[in-house]
Amino acid sequence: MTNFEELQHSWLSQSIEKNTTDNITPILQDKLEKHQRKLRRSNLFMSAGFVLAGSVIAWVYLTYHQQYRWPFDVSIGSVIFLMVVFAVLSWKSYSFRKDQRDVAGIDYLDNQIGKLKWQKKMLTSYVWVYTVLLWLAMVGYIIEVTKRGSLLFTFTALAITTIYIAGVSIWSRFYKQKQQLNAIDELLKNFEQMRNEIG
Repeated sequence: MTNFEELQHSWLSQSIEKNTTDNITPILQDKLEKHQRKLRRSNLFMSAGFVLAGSVIAWVYLTYHQQYRWPFDVSIGSVIFLMVVFAVLSWKSYSFRKDQRDVAGIDYLDNQIGKLKWQKKMLTSYVWVYTVLLWLAMVGYIIEVTKRGSLLFTFTALAITTIYIAGVSIWSRFYKQKQQLNAIDELLKNFEQMRNEIG
């Protein structure tokens, strides 16, 4: 055997580095697609709600801004800004990439893991930050709008708003978000396991 043949044989006998795992199981793919559909539908409804709410808020501002001082302007601007930022962050967690769905390549798995971790962070952290900042903006709005009324009226409006926002947040945390987090954790576990198999 010549040196070239030995080199060729040695080259061909080397194992090829594995950079894909087996095909994603149909069950996992169905779960991911179902999760993606729910997320897309939720984001679409949220975005439509934000557009509608933003339109009403803009109308309120344009109609009444001359009657109130700067806290009114700041609170209205803050609410609009918070809705836009929250919508952008929510859509960031949606995976628009559909390539390599049949074969779990490294890029595909890393993309899915990143999106799922972002969704989890949205539910566990950013929703709460958004809720607190929205409540603060509403407090500024209520105080400015009700300052000509009685103190009891202002406190009543603040109490109703606080109870409503707290109630929706608590219900969402212990019912809706719990289900979403369970689905995300299950998908994340499967994708991370596949990613670890690649190495």
